[in-house]
Amino acid sequence: MDKKKNKNYWPQAILGIILTVVIGGAFSIKAALNHPVQESTYFMEHYQGVEDNAYKLEKQKDKFDKNFKIIYSIKKFKIGKNNLSLKIINRVTNKLVNNADITMLLTRPDTNDLNKKLKPKKMQNGSYIFGDLDIQRLGRWKLLTTTKVEGFRGFNSYDINATRK
Repeated sequence: MDKKKNKNYWPQAILGIILTVVIGGAFSIKAALNHPVQESTYFMEHYQGVEDNAYKLEKQKDKFDKNFKIIYSIKKFKIGKNNLSLKIINRVTNKLVNNADITMLLTRPDTNDLNKKLKPKKMQNGSYIFGDLDIQRLGRWKLLTTTKVEGFRGFNSYDINATRK
């Protein structure tokens, strides 16, 4: 009698699956270490403070947005020196606000390495002048603004694209 030997491939398949999972996990860890998560800077606070006071911060932003409007002077950046200013208008009285405490953060959405914290250099004709900004990278930038006026506190995000022209 000829007995055919049946080959069983289950042990090799299980070993192959385990090996594939280990290699996939190693590649995932390597990719995660090469692209770290960037902390959000929208509220210009550490994430613990934002997490603890998220509802309060959103209410402050809503109250500020009902009473004030922020107008930026620039639509896009050019590579090199750029002038930046903004105006704050009281929505109730339609007058320019001259006594605001403004902190601005110029940042890239993909990294916090290029962040620049800005304060107004001077006030001129109702505009808060931030001076010359030296932009050396093409692409999308964000202006994150925290503004305090008359007991109100607002947060604003403004996207700007940097081009060669």
